[in-house]
Amino acid sequence: MTTPLPDFDVLVALYRHDPAALEDFRRHMLREAVDEAPLRHRPSLERLLDQIETARASAATPMDAALIAFRMMQDSVARLQDNWTQALEAAAGLHAALIIERLRNNSSLRAA
Repeated sequence: MTTPLPDFDVLVALYRHDPAALEDFRRHMLREAVDEAPLRHRPSLERLLDQIETARASAATPMDAALIAFRMMQDSVARLQDNWTQALEAAAGLHAALIIERLRNNSSLRAA
């Protein structure tokens, strides 16, 4: 990112004295992150950013917005874990099939 992230205390002070400026800064940082991402990832990041903004708009308080974002991350990690498990199981199945095929080929060669 080209815009450096200020220290936490600076962000807290900004929130206390000018919450709108902090919101503008947050949006700027997110936009910059999407714009600097590889081209092939930008469409999915745009969709994710829209989902986040829609969820934040439904929040009654900043804490609600944080909880909504946390739940979204939890759901995403759970889906990632499920997909990873499925990929590992598929790879293990292919690996087992290859081993069985090699054993069969070796045993038929010995029998001949």
